[in-house]
Amino acid sequence: MKVAEDMMVKTPVLTTGDPMTRARQVLRDDIFREIPITNANGRYVGYINITDVLKITDTKSNVLIEGFVKEGTTVGPDISLMEVAEAIRENETDTATVVDDNRNVLGSVLLSEIFPILCTRKNLHGEIKDFMHRSPPVCEATDSVSGVYAQMLDRNITAFAVMKNKTLSGIISRRDILNNGRVRKSLERGGKIPVESVMVTPPITISLEEDIKTAAERMVEHDLSQIPVMDGGTLVGMIDRHGVLKGL
Repeated sequence: MKVAEDMMVKTPVLTTGDPMTRARQVLRDDIFREIPITNANGRYVGYINITDVLKITDTKSNVLIEGFVKEGTTVGPDISLMEVAEAIRENETDTATVVDDNRNVLGSVLLSEIFPILCTRKNLHGEIKDFMHRSPPVCEATDSVSGVYAQMLDRNITAFAVMKNKTLSGIISRRDILNNGRVRKSLERGGKIPVESVMVTPPITISLEEDIKTAAERMVEHDLSQIPVMDGGTLVGMIDRHGVLKGL
């Protein structure tokens, strides 16, 4: 099986002395949710994620990264992808930073990149109900994007299920908001764009009766990080990539 070095990608690397506004720019405009952080000597010390940096809204802020660094997931270049997945699962991150013996950053392995490979393994098993998040975060189609976005930051939520007339109508994710230039400008101006104008609809869903392998296959097929779980016409949970990893 492939090892970490085979799936490693180059990611932006910042230092503890860099301003948070720099991290905000990188995470907002790129595909990465997490950035490795090094000290002044270039040694890995942890990571910051997109939720932390988006809370810094002042473009001239002098707040430094050092106050936001979290302990991250590190692996060696020769570690198997299964071991990488176990490390990511244990730390509940979206990235594993690949370091050498001196903790120099070589690159990163993204969960989104290795997920399709892991899902081809035959030992993926279990029922969705045992791995899903119950009572998932929901909002109304008529709610303002700015209000939902504020909750995403405050509660570290990546996506909301959108309800309309008590029925699941769509999904709105943090990335949907950040990738929409019109919405980003509206947020900066305090606009009131409704969620239904931004949400992804119709939502891809999965039945509570399906197994974890089916959920994984659906995520890969539609390039999704999470899927609403339905019991008939009722939303009962959300299954994400980390939930699937627990079924390995």
